[in-house]
Amino acid sequence: MKQAWTRKVFRSIWLAATLLAAGVSAAHAATQWKMHIVWVPTRVEAQYYQRFVDLVNKRAEGKLKITLYPGASLGVKDVDMLRILPRGNVIQAAGLYPGYMTRDEPQYAVTLPPGVVSEPKKLNELAPVLTDIYEKSYDKWGIELLGYVAHPVRDTQVICKEPVKSLDELKGKKVRVWEKAQADTFQRLGIAAQIIGQNDLYMALRTGVVDCAVYPIHFSLTVSLQEAAPYASYLFPYVLHPLNIIASKEAYGKLTPEVQKILVDTAKEIQEASFQAYLNGDVDKTSEEQWKAAGGTVLEPFPAADQKKFAEAAQAVWKASVEQLGGVAAENYKAVNAIVGN
Repeated sequence: MKQAWTRKVFRSIWLAATLLAAGVSAAHAATQWKMHIVWVPTRVEAQYYQRFVDLVNKRAEGKLKITLYPGASLGVKDVDMLRILPRGNVIQAAGLYPGYMTRDEPQYAVTLPPGVVSEPKKLNELAPVLTDIYEKSYDKWGIELLGYVAHPVRDTQVICKEPVKSLDELKGKKVRVWEKAQADTFQRLGIAAQIIGQNDLYMALRTGVVDCAVYPIHFSLTVSLQEAAPYASYLFPYVLHPLNIIASKEAYGKLTPEVQKILVDTAKEIQEASFQAYLNGDVDKTSEEQWKAAGGTVLEPFPAADQKKFAEAAQAVWKASVEQLGGVAAENYKAVNAIVGN
């Protein structure tokens, strides 16, 4: 009888231990997050996201472990982010550019188009306004905005086969841009422009499809543009939507308040560091030296009058596009434009 009772006690202890181990295992599995970004590890943007992940993992001390998947290696497309991320079953976090989500949120196409902001330092003032805009749209999709990563570059150049450093000299040239708002802006200034993707840009310059490209020197170096068009001159600041650090509300809500705070505080730390580097022009300065070392030439910037004329044209295109969309886009425009100072 005593042996039977002892065996029963041991079985109860063993069962309790097994269930506890299973519970611990399940809890551990629930703290494993996958984070998507489209940038490859060598990109400055990717390095900031990796730093965010490393710091969170260290500070969470096993309560949460995030694995970063750069280069869109999970097969997730940014255009589908609003439909994929909220469920939290494929990925739980992501870093991306809001402009990629205009299919589902058309307002983002006109929230902060390139060229409308004439001073990079406005980015710090714009951040709270943009946060309000993003959070309103993210909330309805089930996404938590944690913070930002600034773009690595502050300056946008006009890069040409021949020396060009004024809008008058640019007239008669065929110019490459990266989005419609820019094409419309140059058209307003009497300059022909067309959209060409980065992967096709080198050959477009080599074969004469275009004579010039609107692009930051830093990104131009990644496709060796200095070989096809060695002359670069500054025209406007690279002030766009800041890159977002976002998470599934479903996944975020399952974390303890302590771990949630770690995510938010770490995102804020990365945001401050990346914004400061952006405003300092750290990457721009290094890239200009690399451009020169690779055989390129950095010309004087476009005249201040030309920079102002370009900004005014960009702002006019922006306003017209907003009026066409109306609704939320018009409300956002009013808030953003109050900071831009037009």
